Amino acid sequence: MSKFTLHKYGEGWEFAPEGMFSRKVVENRTTRKKFSEARQKALQDEERTHTLTEELLEKYERAVLVDPLTGIYNTRTFFRKLSYELKRAKRYKRPLALLVMSVDRLGHYSHDYSAMIVDDIFFAVASFMRDAVRDVDIPACCGKDHLAVIFPETYSSRAVKVGERIREQLSSQPISEDLRNIRITVSIGVVSFPTHGREENDLLLKALDFHDEARRRGGDRVYSG
Repeated sequence: MSKFTLHKYGEGWEFAPEGMFSRKVVENRTTRKKFSEARQKALQDEERTHTLTEELLEKYERAVLVDPLTGIYNTRTFFRKLSYELKRAKRYKRPLALLVMSVDRLGHYSHDYSAMIVDDIFFAVASFMRDAVRDVDIPACCGKDHLAVIFPETYSSRAVKVGERIREQLSSQPISEDLRNIRITVSIGVVSFPTHGREENDLLLKALDFHDEARRRGGDRVYSG
């Protein structure tokens, strides 16, 4: 004689053990659903945390590597990049070119207008320079008033062409709507490894010498020796 007792579940009568089994199934499904939802939320939280970490890291790297005014590499990063690319050029016996430039009569703009105008000019020139080079080239600040481009795997002849393009664009069109009455010219010096030097200091000093020579000759020109 069965000892099962009858209980009412839902709309009918069934054995208690069967009803208990049904409840266990429902509870198990509910538990699995909650676990799945909790796992999904944990994965979303982890992904969100990872994204935030990447964003913070990117902001930190940008603060360390990039000049806040121009948006290109700062001077410290320029020297690090130049050292690295020069070592690479030596190791693989490949060419490297270096361009150094500055805005002609920058002090004049500061005196006649304002320091804010000088910042606008410097930003615009840096933007022109950045847009004129390849992704593999390295535009950067080089000291307070100079800008530079490192050209890996490049002879000076190509760097001179890029410099001429930058010079012509700047001198032939307004740098912005607000500064449409100001004509900007630049002086540019271009050197290459190993022709003008084998060490970073030698290359940089020669590039600055050529830049100064371009300025002595009246500015608005590219000089490469």
